[in-house]
Amino acid sequence: MAPIGAAQNYPSLEVIANLVRSICNDDMAGLTGTPGEGQILTDSSITLQNLMNSAIRETYRDIRIMGQPTLIRDNYILFGLPAINSSRGVGVMNPAVQVSLQNVGFFDGLTINPNFTLPSDFLFPLEMWERSAGSNNPFGIMMQSEGSLSPRNQTYALGDWEWRGDAIWMNGAVNPRDVRLRYVAQFPNLVSPTIDWNNTFVPIQDSQEAIADKIAARYTARLGGSQAQEARQNADRSILRLRQQVTRIRQSIDFQIKSYGNNGAALAGNPATFLY
Repeated sequence: MAPIGAAQNYPSLEVIANLVRSICNDDMAGLTGTPGEGQILTDSSITLQNLMNSAIRETYRDIRIMGQPTLIRDNYILFGLPAINSSRGVGVMNPAVQVSLQNVGFFDGLTINPNFTLPSDFLFPLEMWERSAGSNNPFGIMMQSEGSLSPRNQTYALGDWEWRGDAIWMNGAVNPRDVRLRYVAQFPNLVSPTIDWNNTFVPIQDSQEAIADKIAARYTARLGGSQAQEARQNADRSILRLRQQVTRIRQSIDFQIKSYGNNGAALAGNPATFLY
């Protein structure tokens, strides 16, 4: 895979690996006689590779929980999402049918269309918008359902959506729609035996200590004793500092809680509003 990020913004795998070796007292010269390459936790060590992938995945989970915007993707647009389909025909209202946007394609109520899929790095949705397909209209907000989708007749608009079964479910519309998506992304494993450690970067700024301490905690847990407990505490402190850093930045934003009620929810999918 292509390297992620850039050296001036994100820590490289090699920077993190060097830090881990120093923490674990394995930063002596190794096979090639180069100081710092280590003798146990070398770049070619399966142990280090597995522990680093695990620590990076856990750090991703931590920053998702803390609301870090690094993993948020926006403005993913699907043009011309097909109309509702069923045994009654294409574009014919059928309240017994729902449509869904999945990793493998768009289920129109009868068949899967593989030309419309969720993004390859998609984890879960945050917000959705829609408009008439092929138009240059502004996108109108779609509301996330508070529970299950209402078993209603379809209109010209999709209106609302529900996240379940790793797919976005909707009632469908009687004509094609353009859909805009904001979502939380996930990354594949960065570490492999053939990857360039110096030119592959973890896309989380200032995260080298947090990741290195997580790796050290996993490694020392195999050895047991007081060192394992101390390593776990260091890992907890490092991720706490990263969390506090994100929290301080987000506290500068005047957030207001969005209520379901009638503040926009009644407009979504209502043909009488002609908003989109």
